[in-house]
Amino acid sequence: MSEEDGRQREARQRAKTDFRFDDARLCFAFAGTLADRGTAEPFERLGRPEDLGRWCVESGCAAEAPDCTSEELMQAVRLREAIQRIGQTLAESRPPALEDITLVNAAAAEPTSAPELSADATTVKWTGGNVAAVLSMVARDLITLCGSEQRTKVHLCGNPTCGALFVDTSRASARRWCSMKTCGALLKKRAYRAKAQR
Repeated sequence: MSEEDGRQREARQRAKTDFRFDDARLCFAFAGTLADRGTAEPFERLGRPEDLGRWCVESGCAAEAPDCTSEELMQAVRLREAIQRIGQTLAESRPPALEDITLVNAAAAEPTSAPELSADATTVKWTGGNVAAVLSMVARDLITLCGSEQRTKVHLCGNPTCGALFVDTSRASARRWCSMKTCGALLKKRAYRAKAQR
């Protein structure tokens, strides 16, 4: 591998650690912290407790990164995987496992952070939150989705290596990718190259 290839690969790896919020509900953005689910080696974005604290801030669920323990990180990962499995059952129109429902309900039962409106009434930040409060917000978002008509619009990304969940709110109900900026652009580039090589 050349030095330039090494730099490009490192840049891709750094970019892969970025959390993805574009075109995603809160619960599915959280499920997306495990990337490349359709590959033999999924990419873990929540490798350390500090990563979970960073997600809490970047998602807008906390004004400051809460202290996070290794146990809280393991709880968060268990919740994340339950959300992913429930989302997949919605996409496949089948009932979820009772264990996953129980886990989500337990997380949602925790008190959430409090919203605080800015002085100019243009932004909201969430204050007083710990990890459990943020996970409660994530779980409640999934519950809200499951109780709405949008539950029938949940799909898995059309990129087979991705595995991300999304809600198709397009007018034609024809959305195929978790995000046009990532998987949509990637698959369109691949299709273009394949067509050009013929």
